[in-house]
Amino acid sequence: MQQHPSIIAGPLLALLLLFSCSFGEEILKEEIPPVQPEEKIAVSFSGRIDLVETKAGNEGAPETQALRKDVNVTIRAYMQPSISQPAVAPQSCRDYLAADGGGLTVKNGEEKMFLTAGTYTFYALSVNAAGTATDSVPPVLATGSHSETEVLKNNTDYLYCAVSKKIISNPDGDKQNVELPFIRLASRIKITVTSKGGTGSEEIIKADAPKITLPLTNPAGSKITLGANDPIGQYPVATNTADGDITGYTTLESTGNLTDGFTAGCILLPMQAGQKIPVRIVFPSITFNGLAEQKDKLYTAEVTTPTGGFASGKQYNYTVNITGNQVGFSQLTVTPWTSKDGEFPKDSVEEDY
Repeated sequence: MQQHPSIIAGPLLALLLLFSCSFGEEILKEEIPPVQPEEKIAVSFSGRIDLVETKAGNEGAPETQALRKDVNVTIRAYMQPSISQPAVAPQSCRDYLAADGGGLTVKNGEEKMFLTAGTYTFYALSVNAAGTATDSVPPVLATGSHSETEVLKNNTDYLYCAVSKKIISNPDGDKQNVELPFIRLASRIKITVTSKGGTGSEEIIKADAPKITLPLTNPAGSKITLGANDPIGQYPVATNTADGDITGYTTLESTGNLTDGFTAGCILLPMQAGQKIPVRIVFPSITFNGLAEQKDKLYTAEVTTPTGGFASGKQYNYTVNITGNQVGFSQLTVTPWTSKDGEFPKDSVEEDY
């Protein structure tokens, strides 16, 4: 008996359809992988500090150099599209140490920073110091704040960086490096004591290095504000004690000689313009031409901060000339604070004062 073709075709067609669906499903599975968990991207950092400002009209980028080895750095990553004051907590925060060549390594063996894809603003703070002492650790954010630090202090070389960067997914899984160009937030003051022009009994023929006592910036209310146009601001000069005592002031030991001048200096927080700074200069021993040696010879004077005050990253060099009982601040020069280790630069850019 002859079977009808449609009876044979039915089972064969079903079998072919079964295989074709199975094959298609396998292709579909290969082309569309299962949903992966949220991807985290490894981020590394390298830090450099701007040393010399690019003057108006000059060509070229500012000179930079790597941070000193083992300098402490704290980096916070905020997911936001531009440099502005953060309103929410950072997505990540890590402590780093500067390595040779400017690279930064995570401190104390902590996990490296991992971030999801997106645009971040990275804020980095340092005090340009190594070690575990309190003065070597970058300032922390104030309790309850996402953008403002606790109160600052003088004699600390604060470094600051704010940079935005897009972190993207990389199929090769390589780390993404973020370059951190640091700037200095503190100022420096240098006082040089000379003796030129004296004649007769007003001529100094011998002197020991004097001690120089002066008030620094009043740190009350000081702070670093992440994302601000002026991250550190300017503050008034420290006030004297109620009874006029100078014990609250800073006394600096000068170095040098009578021929080249005696110099002393320190780091201070930026200071407002027009501030009067009383200065006391005490020579342990000083001898004038034809006169007997004098002990603890005291000179007092006053300097005024220039227009614009003491600005971040600048050094203010005051020259004091002493003849006999006369003392006068004869010159102010302003230089970019270029040295990474706290040394005073040899060259200066003069400014009228």
